[in-house]
Amino acid sequence: MMKGASINIASSSKNPNGRGPIDPPDFSFEYLPIPEESEIIDEIPTYAELDWISQENIPVLDKPVHLDPEFKTYTYGHATRGFGDMGLLMDLKEGDYLFFHSTLDNKHEPSEWLTAIIGYFEIEKVIDCRELSSSEIKEMGGFENNAHLKRKDSGVDLLISGTEDSKLLEKCVPLSSFEDPRKLKDEFKEFVMTPSGKEINDGNPWFRWTLKVTEPEKMLERNG
Repeated sequence: MMKGASINIASSSKNPNGRGPIDPPDFSFEYLPIPEESEIIDEIPTYAELDWISQENIPVLDKPVHLDPEFKTYTYGHATRGFGDMGLLMDLKEGDYLFFHSTLDNKHEPSEWLTAIIGYFEIEKVIDCRELSSSEIKEMGGFENNAHLKRKDSGVDLLISGTEDSKLLEKCVPLSSFEDPRKLKDEFKEFVMTPSGKEINDGNPWFRWTLKVTEPEKMLERNG
């Protein structure tokens, strides 16, 4: 049986550039990565060099970005966050799905925000890197484009790759609403839950968590 998970990614209100924007009429959005804070050993882009973002809305353009996940060769590097995230992600096998959700600001009313699915990987492989040295991780084939391999110290516990059927969506799938951004919509409650399989209670900061998706096919239907 197919399994799934969803993990919080991208810039948040705590980052210098804030959240990425969403345009409510059609739910188009911009994927705004977090800034890179670690020492790097390879060339990485700045916010000014990301051609898919509206630069007039970005206050800090010259800062390098931690572009993870990346949707060119479909790789994601995960550092342990706790609360069951490692077990949930390590349980994913080939053919399962990892979704990515982000908090996004209303493009026209920046005080309003919501949480939405912005992309997904169809899993190719999940590699446990906790017992590997940085040099062993950097020699691993297929992850050259991943942001963690461009750091002096990779700081990665899992490396996950997606198949060619993975994608960054053109229009996101809202999991909550501007009216009640902290409440998971009822239509998702039957198959989106905590890592331990419990129902998500209203008001909890679930949008920051790694979530279990028990029926990924239902999420894929909403992703079009």
